[in-house]
Amino acid sequence: MRADLVIINGQEERHPEGAYYLEWWKGAKRVRLSVGKDAADASARRLQKEAELNAVNHGVAVTQNGNANGSRSVATAVTEFLDETRLTKKPKTYAAYSTALKYFQESCPKLNLHDIERKDVLKFSSFLRDVKKQSPRSVYNKFENVMTFLKAQGIRGLMGKNDWPRFVEEEPEVYEREELETLFAVCDEKERRWYEFFLMTG
Repeated sequence: MRADLVIINGQEERHPEGAYYLEWWKGAKRVRLSVGKDAADASARRLQKEAELNAVNHGVAVTQNGNANGSRSVATAVTEFLDETRLTKKPKTYAAYSTALKYFQESCPKLNLHDIERKDVLKFSSFLRDVKKQSPRSVYNKFENVMTFLKAQGIRGLMGKNDWPRFVEEEPEVYEREELETLFAVCDEKERRWYEFFLMTG
């Protein structure tokens, strides 16, 4: 496997914007899984999947992510979700998800995804407010990020509409013309330019 190279109509072409996918058959169903944009990671995932399929073909029982009961661990799900987020989203978005999921793991002792309940997410909201001292808006944002993560794991319908944290959107302060004229009257030329710049750019 060579990074960023694909074969199209028998010719090699370079496409750094592309992503790698694994494809295999599960019974009569064809399965296609995105494994990101890094060639080394994609190759490692391919070898892992080949070993898994080979084991299944030889009658060896394989559980998802090594859990004896076949359940997916929270830690593994978080790692894979953040890996994909790092590859597909902006650094600011990755940082937001990383912080939210770190706090969620601090507040929730559950090891497996299937054990997560509504009360665990409600406790997370309280944890953000009371322990991490987050503002109402920050609590909402981190709650929303964790809900996005859970939805990506197939966990839906866990929370009701009234379970979501609330916040009040602050209205921006508006200066009247008379107030601006009073301010500019006591500014020198340099200060006036700066204030006009800030006023025009918000």
